Amino acid sequence: MPIPSDGTLAHAAHASPAPPVRAPLGRALRAIPFSRPSLTVLLALSLTVSLSACAMQNTSDFDSSAWKSQRGASAKDNTRGRMVAPLEKALHAGMSRDDVIRLLGEPDSTDADTATDVYELGVAAYGIDEEFYEIQYQDGKLASHRWARR
Repeated sequence: MPIPSDGTLAHAAHASPAPPVRAPLGRALRAIPFSRPSLTVLLALSLTVSLSACAMQNTSDFDSSAWKSQRGASAKDNTRGRMVAPLEKALHAGMSRDDVIRLLGEPDSTDADTATDVYELGVAAYGIDEEFYEIQYQDGKLASHRWARR
């Protein structure tokens, strides 16, 4: 709103406000009848596509020798954490423990009471927590596997 040439704001206070500027895209979106549920679905779909695009960088084939080479690495130098996405594709329920050990090498620790093997993943990429991968067996077969932090 321009200031009057006489330097006062008295005239400006009584002027009507300018109409809002509306972009063509805004007009087009307002023409689409979105209900709250459909908007929620649209946002969820957008989020899913965005997250899957982020995960795509980690979906190459699992490299068993690279994984095994990290055994005994210090937490800050261990790079196994970057291999978790392809690892999860390589593991499946029902695999024998021997097959898992052929793939991953000896675990960093084992809890015989719970039939659980633990593989250290190192320090989280964006944090200070240490990560690990836990594989639990039932009757010598892979029953569950998960990534976790301590």
